[in-house]
Amino acid sequence: MLAEIGHLLRHAPATLALKYKLPQDELYAELIGRADIAGLAERRKALIDGLHGHVVEIGCGTGAMFPFYKGVEKVTGIEPDAAFADHARQAASAAHVPIEVLEASGEHVPLPDASVDAVVLALVLCSVPSVEAVCTEIARIVKPGGEVRLIEHVRSPKKIAGALMHVVNPLWLALNGQGCRLDRDPIPTLKKVGLQIDRIEPFKIWSAGLPAFPMRAIFAHR
Repeated sequence: MLAEIGHLLRHAPATLALKYKLPQDELYAELIGRADIAGLAERRKALIDGLHGHVVEIGCGTGAMFPFYKGVEKVTGIEPDAAFADHARQAASAAHVPIEVLEASGEHVPLPDASVDAVVLALVLCSVPSVEAVCTEIARIVKPGGEVRLIEHVRSPKKIAGALMHVVNPLWLALNGQGCRLDRDPIPTLKKVGLQIDRIEPFKIWSAGLPAFPMRAIFAHR
């Protein structure tokens, strides 16, 4: 835990300087780009390997996942923020597969029941207003047997570290400006809405500008 705190304190001044210099969508793209270089890109690639048909990405952000989609029929990106959605559309124009970006929230996905082959989320459930509402929508739109794959950062399972993350969460929430919370664990909610967890891969990314969160690649199906 001391290493994670040291990492955060070392990079915090430069990150805060960027926050006051760049619009939120450009700041997010910059920080996520650094994380991708530090190893997150490989995790993205592995997360969506083997998917097929119509894939929905909830909370597609600036389109950081888009370059990794291959071998699928099409992707529908769901993004509630207009500036982020515009950024994502630029990324979609260079993708390997057809991608449409819709301005909508994960709590109200404008697609029919059981209509998509897979749902993907990458660093989304930490910041949505209601994890349960988004997970309920995931279970609603994916076909029976369809894939659900996520990359999320979670509250540490270690007692002291988890408690510290909970205490620090209000400060982190005020600083990040994206509604991102330190102390969520979406796995119980995914199970609650009827999704079957197939495997969970713990990992951590040490990237300039972002805390070294405990992260999980989650593979599930309906």
